Amino acid sequence: MVAEGNTGTPPQLHEIPPREVAGRDTVARFQAQFRGAAVACLRILDQKGPDRVYCDFQDDFVTREQVDGLPVYHFIQVKTKAARKYQWTRSDLFGLAKNVPGASKSAASCGSKQRYKAPSSEQLAKVKDSFVGKLLDHTARFSTACGSVTFLTNSHLSDDVESIANAILEGDFDERTVGYLIQHYALINSLLDPPEEDEVRAAIKKLAFTADVDYVDPGHKDFEIKAGKVLLEFSEIDLNHNESSELATKLLALVQSKSSRKLVAELTAKELDDMAGIGLEDLLALLPISKAAYYNFINGGDEKALKNASILQRRLSQAGASSEIIETASRWKIEWDNWFRTHRHAYEYDLLFLKAEVAAIYDKWAKGNVSFAGLRHEVLALRSTITARPIAAMVSDEILVGGVLACLVRGETNGV
Repeated sequence: MVAEGNTGTPPQLHEIPPREVAGRDTVARFQAQFRGAAVACLRILDQKGPDRVYCDFQDDFVTREQVDGLPVYHFIQVKTKAARKYQWTRSDLFGLAKNVPGASKSAASCGSKQRYKAPSSEQLAKVKDSFVGKLLDHTARFSTACGSVTFLTNSHLSDDVESIANAILEGDFDERTVGYLIQHYALINSLLDPPEEDEVRAAIKKLAFTADVDYVDPGHKDFEIKAGKVLLEFSEIDLNHNESSELATKLLALVQSKSSRKLVAELTAKELDDMAGIGLEDLLALLPISKAAYYNFINGGDEKALKNASILQRRLSQAGASSEIIETASRWKIEWDNWFRTHRHAYEYDLLFLKAEVAAIYDKWAKGNVSFAGLRHEVLALRSTITARPIAAMVSDEILVGGVLACLVRGETNGV
């Protein structure tokens, strides 16, 4: 038996239209969700915003930050369209027709004081099941622990949705859709005890729309470049293309793993962190830096700990140093910084010349005239030169090597 219309030659795989291709679209959309979460993870690195990202729990992903010692959560829903030119409509996002149910012509000027007609059960179900309805549910369930709820997409917003988004951003509660949501907030979220209007307004203000985001596009082919740029922005670590590609692959695999683990019905905070959460420790394991060196810099008060740990890791690894030596070298660099900071005013004259002499050793190393192992002999020679100076008894060989490493870090960051 041969396929209809066939001349007798068995058909090849590509010649018969597939019965089902939805699975490919589903995979692409999950990948978009993973990329959105991955970028959010990289923002952990500057330690000024989120400290943890939860994957596919409560929503597509959730970021957590600490505010006054308490956790605040930001819920993000990722939705994509194959056609990036698509414009999400009020009906798509809110479950509302173009004309808000029950709104009179004066609704725009009356805002939340306008008495909108109670929605029918069918209308209410559409709003509750809409993307916005599900996002607003977080504002009701998590109350003040919910910092924001965001609709993230690769495509665009229609003009009316843009107007709604701007009204929310500006606190314009007279906009008719915003007024409708305020008046029916308790119904939409099945609240038996309706909150005060000020509380409802605060909840609506948490709703945001982020459109035209290229890295969540199902067809995005350069995510590794995006990952490298975000890493540079939030950590100042500058990776080459191969390193960025490796980071992107590992990070997406981590997000996918955290998104697919089966969760038990009841979880402790630690269990949730382990099973669905990604934090700084997880990210450090993916980066080309010494974790021990990083923590040495952090404990030493270095505000650019990630960047400086990355510089030491890269240069000392190229010189053949082991991870143990890199960790030790980071401590020597910190010892130099602290020692120099302590004595720079009391021994300004001596330290000015010592700094120049240490820089000369670094210059030899940077030009390849001396190996990393050869730094020891250079330092011993320097010590013999400064034995008669007042600072000689206060400085060790380790501190002097730390001074050379401080020159390395300054040189890589174009410092002075």
